[in-house]
Amino acid sequence: MDSSFDATLIIGAHAMAGTLNAFLDHTQSSVAWHDYIVNGRRMGELAQWAIIAGHFGVPLVMVSGDAAACAEAEGFFQPVETAVVKEGVGRNSARLVPLDEARRRIREAARRAVGLIGVARPFHLEPPLEIILRFNRSDYCDRAAGNPGVERVDARTIRKLAASPLEILP
Repeated sequence: MDSSFDATLIIGAHAMAGTLNAFLDHTQSSVAWHDYIVNGRRMGELAQWAIIAGHFGVPLVMVSGDAAACAEAEGFFQPVETAVVKEGVGRNSARLVPLDEARRRIREAARRAVGLIGVARPFHLEPPLEIILRFNRSDYCDRAAGNPGVERVDARTIRKLAASPLEILP
């Protein structure tokens, strides 16, 4: 990714960890990570990708995935096009849209998203970025706490101040 891109999109997205009725909700690791918070706001992989893209001046204009992931995208980015291709029924089950219909929805959302180029703004957060990561267990935190620039907050939480969006992952 660099500033030569006009926009970015995500196909097959999953909602952030802890999202109700999201198919395979997770943020990086469904085993280790619990909450990922940037500047006081919980975020998942959609926002992480958009922060990195935004660093290069590139807006996120389209997301496809389950209904929860698309709702998450709409909560973070405006304008954005979405293509719902399944509905989560708990974490491990989903009602799927028929394959031909899913493909049609993705194609149409992508077509509309191209029209957002020049209208959609990059997702930009001004550094420094305060990153709080809560793990599911203290031993996962033990491993991450030894990284440079990482402060141990409590048994399951680390904190990092990132000078650049390219440092948002511990």
